[in-house]
Amino acid sequence: MTDQVKEKTRAPVVKNVKPPKKIFTNPAFQAMGIPAMKLPSRNWTIFWLGVSAAIGGFAYDKYQQKQIITKYTNIVKPLAEQKMDTKTVPRKITVFIAPPPSDYLETSLKIWRRYVKPVLYYAGLDYDVIEEDRQGVIRTEVANRIRELSKNALKVNDTPEMAEKPKQKSEIELTRAEEIELGKQYKNNFDWRDAIGIFYKHDKPKDIASEDLKSPNPLETGGVICLGRGAYKEYLAGLHEGLLGPIEPPAIENIDEQEKSNSVYSQIEKTATTDLHDEKITVMEEQLEEVPITVDETTTENKSESNDNNATEEEKRKDEETNVKVLKPFILPSEYESSVFPPLELQSKGDIIRDDKTSIPILIHQPLLVIPVPNLIGFLAIPQRVYRFYRKRYMTEEICSEVTQLVQRDSLRPFQTPNDLQLAVDEEHDWPNSWIKQGIKRKSEWTRDVVVDPRLGNLIHTCNKPVPDDVTSPISLLDASSGEN
Repeated sequence: MTDQVKEKTRAPVVKNVKPPKKIFTNPAFQAMGIPAMKLPSRNWTIFWLGVSAAIGGFAYDKYQQKQIITKYTNIVKPLAEQKMDTKTVPRKITVFIAPPPSDYLETSLKIWRRYVKPVLYYAGLDYDVIEEDRQGVIRTEVANRIRELSKNALKVNDTPEMAEKPKQKSEIELTRAEEIELGKQYKNNFDWRDAIGIFYKHDKPKDIASEDLKSPNPLETGGVICLGRGAYKEYLAGLHEGLLGPIEPPAIENIDEQEKSNSVYSQIEKTATTDLHDEKITVMEEQLEEVPITVDETTTENKSESNDNNATEEEKRKDEETNVKVLKPFILPSEYESSVFPPLELQSKGDIIRDDKTSIPILIHQPLLVIPVPNLIGFLAIPQRVYRFYRKRYMTEEICSEVTQLVQRDSLRPFQTPNDLQLAVDEEHDWPNSWIKQGIKRKSEWTRDVVVDPRLGNLIHTCNKPVPDDVTSPISLLDASSGEN
């Protein structure tokens, strides 16, 4: 009996029980009531190591970017500390900024604000920024500046007898384009000194000269920065249009079909899905034709018609603004060779064409710098985008060094054809293929081959590094492959 009782009271045997983990802690901490610290598990260790590496890589890259920007701003600071006469204005850099395809202008403006603007600011230079929200703005702006010089030269050569009599006030009917042009003239002629009290008791200085006039060498005056491959293409096209093209727009019959198809920037961004969408709409319209229209449907139809009319009016208004801001090309690349250079109205200015108001050489005589805008998009490109995200310090080094060379007028070299036609061509590798195909189909300015007349190419100088011979544009390869198919 006793043996049976002992068997019943005996504790059950538990197998495969893990012993408790040994926790090593300081006796002093244990005496103060501080609990023992346990090491994290393997999974938590891997997670925190990954998070730490990601944050550490981002912080290190940001730190290096700041160090690089500080390095080059310190290099150009002595230029801003030089003494300047009160009747002298600083050197001015002209900056053209274009958005990347299928993206917003803010993408290009980030590069301008972070890497380009600080160097110009600490160098004490002035800058004029021209932003492009649609294709053709930069080309039109550059060409209009040169055409304005030609028009002023013709006005000077005309005699008073040939001048037209001004109309009476009652006969003047200004269009929207003329109103905008008058507003621009008022803005250019407006003197801020008339609106502030600095010169209340002192006379305003009349002869104000630019710092660019100190040097007889035009390469030491001003400077041009094209931010984006598209801005570079339009800048070159604008120079040719202004110097080789006519002053007034040609007749509509002489404009090539590819120039007529020059559309708004957003229209080029449409993908092939629009065709499928149009097919669905046509099918729905065919189905709706068979359905009888009730009274309620007629009212809704009238409402839709009114909405469509309002939409068309808004589109017309936008088109008017677009026509004012963007003009169709006055000359085709095939007509460059047969054009006269320099223009007859500008031949009296000599080898160096200067502005009438400031006497500064025009943009073609000033050094050029082209900066690409990398903008890789797409789900499949995420690994490469992450790789670029952690290596922005190298892009910062390249951009800041080139801007510093432009400021200091170092490493200037003549424009080399055809190699320098591929400046910033690496940016085209990031352009979406669907956008490129639509651009080729619509004869976009950005998808055409860059053409430079040798007479104008001899006047251009650049600060960019020489382009290797084996560099080609991916757009030309895609266009050739599509043509074969």
